[in-house]
Amino acid sequence: MKEKDYEAVKIEGRKKKDDCIWKSSGAVSLQTCESRPDDCEGCPVETALTKIASHKQRHFFSRDFFDQCYVKACAIQKPPCPFAGPCMANWSRTNPAASRVLTMMGIGSLSVGANASLVQQVARRNGLYVDLLSRLFRLRNLGKISPDEKLTPDILDLHTVEEQFMLVASALFLDCPELLDLRAFAESIFEKGLLPHGLLNSVSKERTQEELCDAFRAIQGLAILNLIPAFDINMLGKLHHDIATTRYFSMATAQMALTVQRILQSHTYQPVSLSDETVEYAVTLTSFAKGLLGKVYKGLSITPSELAAAVRIVRVLKAIPEDVAFNAGRVLLNEILRLDELGTLNMVDAQPILTGVVASGLVLTPSERTLISKAVLRSFHGQFKKLGDMYADPASLLAIMGSDNLVRNSDQFEALAYAELPEAEEELDPALLGCEMPYDLFYSRGHSWVRSEKDDSFLVGLDDLVAHLIGNVDVVEMPKPGEQLRRGKPALRLIRDGKSVEVYSPMDGEVMVVNQSVVDTPRVLSDKPYNDGWLLTIRPRIDEDNLSGLMFGQNAHDWQRSEVIRLSEMFQDKIATAADGATLAHDALAGIPDVRWSKVLSKFLRG
Repeated sequence: MKEKDYEAVKIEGRKKKDDCIWKSSGAVSLQTCESRPDDCEGCPVETALTKIASHKQRHFFSRDFFDQCYVKACAIQKPPCPFAGPCMANWSRTNPAASRVLTMMGIGSLSVGANASLVQQVARRNGLYVDLLSRLFRLRNLGKISPDEKLTPDILDLHTVEEQFMLVASALFLDCPELLDLRAFAESIFEKGLLPHGLLNSVSKERTQEELCDAFRAIQGLAILNLIPAFDINMLGKLHHDIATTRYFSMATAQMALTVQRILQSHTYQPVSLSDETVEYAVTLTSFAKGLLGKVYKGLSITPSELAAAVRIVRVLKAIPEDVAFNAGRVLLNEILRLDELGTLNMVDAQPILTGVVASGLVLTPSERTLISKAVLRSFHGQFKKLGDMYADPASLLAIMGSDNLVRNSDQFEALAYAELPEAEEELDPALLGCEMPYDLFYSRGHSWVRSEKDDSFLVGLDDLVAHLIGNVDVVEMPKPGEQLRRGKPALRLIRDGKSVEVYSPMDGEVMVVNQSVVDTPRVLSDKPYNDGWLLTIRPRIDEDNLSGLMFGQNAHDWQRSEVIRLSEMFQDKIATAADGATLAHDALAGIPDVRWSKVLSKFLRG
């Protein structure tokens, strides 16, 4: 979406340069600062905070279906929304801030599917967002803050860097940063996490583990606020060097250090590393994982979280053979199932263990994935309906999201997204000459339809308008399973009376299954285009714009009406209709003299 489509929300209370903690600390270079006007407008810190606090982040994947929804019913409500399926599919891309948050959690850039998107919707409407909004309204009604003020760390009684970082991360993940005074949060995180011992000494060897964690959380918090680019490059290089050479007594802290190094690497271009002693420590823990869990090794109590952190370290640094990492992943997998059997598994513990399993590279079988899904669900049974500590504990909220992103095939999330969707009883639009066009499908300009399936694949077919035009096809030449398709390129061929037309793929992806029934009996393609006449299933290539060329809802219907007008203008009153005179006849082109079937179809199928 274009920048002009969004109205930036101004951040109140800009500070003068003389009072600016960013300048006084050296985070922003003196030369950069002195080149700005007195009101700090144009400062990289100011610019980044203004951008992140805008009403809508410009680079989010389009969410028009959700934002402009007039039904105001989600899949979690009864009766479920009839448009839940395509709405979930449209939400299947997470926002850039959410991707950064997942990186902060050690999950990295794993794909986020419709399940994680559903968690975002549920939490956005019924969890943290609603809680923050109600607090804001209550404080304004009580006169404790003005109508223009937003929530600050002090108002919310959040005193630690961890609490503040988690809340900012949650708000960004859920796309509701406009409720928070991000300047106040950024300055508090910066001041509490990086300034107590001086910026350049914040991650020195003299710092305690708790102080190091605060510094790392501060850097992560500033990273998700896009403020790191505003820092002086020499200072970032010093931080990166100190992180690499400091010994860590906790694997979890060392893993945080590695995450921060990767954040800084894109600015400093320094290699990601930890001290040899720390790496050797992580290798030893991973190699002897099974015998060490629950014991003390060189003063370190080996918990599943510590082992998971060690796995992530050695895999990032490529300091361990694959088979050893797989074995460690297997130990973590067994541990999460053991905790579930004892009834002691909780989501905050499960999240780092699951990230360790993923980092190990261990490939889970479908049965193992199912077992983990059920374990995670049992550990937070009813969480999405009762909400529980989701209101007060952003860390728990992030853990739920992260675990869901890893598990992916959770039965409950699938049930929420696809629960017995009622079939809408729609009257046929006379402007479409009686052609059906279900509202719960996506449509391409090449007259194919697309439907999201539960296994992250997409079912593809031809719409009813083209089905009326193709008539009795003799042969359908399908692609082979495993073949790679490109959006806008030929995917299959229809042949009739020796003439052929090509059907173009609506998206990039791999062919999974072809409908053999259509190959054996081509007539079903025109008789039941939305049911038995589907063509193939595609495993889409993960790409931000893979669905961007598709249409949905009213937009799709408006486009189809224009296609019917185009058809009518081509043949005027010659197009064949049924007995009622208002419905397009089957094989509508057959009765038109001198018509070239393939030429007409090519004009519509090419889009």
